Amino acid sequence: MNRLLTAAAASLLCTSALAGYGSSSEKKDSRFGEGAFAISAALDSNLETAWQCNPEQDNVGQWLQIDIPTAGVDKIALVTGWAKSEDTFKDYARVKSATVEVFSKGIGGGEEKIGEQKVSFKDEMGWQIVDLNDMKISGELGGSVKLTVNEVYPGVDYPNLAIGEMRVHLVEFPAETLMLAEDPPAADDKHEAPNMLDGKATTFFFAQGNSLTMTAKAGGYGLSSVGIQAGPPTHARPKTVVLKANDAEIKHVIPENAKGMQWLLLPTIVGYTGSAWGGVEIQIVDSWPGTKAENPLAIAELKVNAATLDDF
Repeated sequence: MNRLLTAAAASLLCTSALAGYGSSSEKKDSRFGEGAFAISAALDSNLETAWQCNPEQDNVGQWLQIDIPTAGVDKIALVTGWAKSEDTFKDYARVKSATVEVFSKGIGGGEEKIGEQKVSFKDEMGWQIVDLNDMKISGELGGSVKLTVNEVYPGVDYPNLAIGEMRVHLVEFPAETLMLAEDPPAADDKHEAPNMLDGKATTFFFAQGNSLTMTAKAGGYGLSSVGIQAGPPTHARPKTVVLKANDAEIKHVIPENAKGMQWLLLPTIVGYTGSAWGGVEIQIVDSWPGTKAENPLAIAELKVNAATLDDF
């Protein structure tokens, strides 16, 4: 089935003219341009932007809704206010509690509510991730997740609500067809790139330096996260990792004392995990030094998780 919803199904979703997501209202402000505070600003992985509700409406009862494919819903993640700065975060109202509802969509346009759950958030900047009860979307057209605000933390200067980011985490599973678009050069012929993909933590890839760029592919899957396991402690270990997919990117910093497989979230394209299709570029920008400072970067295992199938 094509990823795009039919126009009829999309029109059922929301007040927004854009298919795939919608909101109860949005703030209009000519100083910032058309749609500056639309729901798309809460789905762009950019903390400089934020959705804001209409200041003439009550904050309680405002909602955001995202279409998602057939999948299991696992978590809801929110940046509860406009996190451009500490001032913008406190200036506007922030989400304190909300209700999450999950729906399935049928071919005829019908919608079935699968379940709902009340969630609460702390009054602090940054991503907050809340576990949800298991809810499986099995509709022919996938479904949607709706977050409705029940209570807010009041803004210091402005009464209306702002939400920096919203993300739906879908249930992950291993993508079994992982391959590299092109093997990166190795430091020697005994520790080449295929060692990262053999499922054996006892074999390693040694890079030619302490940084590395490679592209991973797993056809047929909507990818959600990348797993990287460092090689022996004598060698350098990944520190700053930039993941790029579908013209979006996200940066992670792996702690120096991290052990085992480190799972790093891929950028979300349309508000849910598992929305990265095609190749994923992995840039290891710099590394933690090993116990032997002269030794280059080593990676024992590289894996990817998916949350959707590409033919939904």
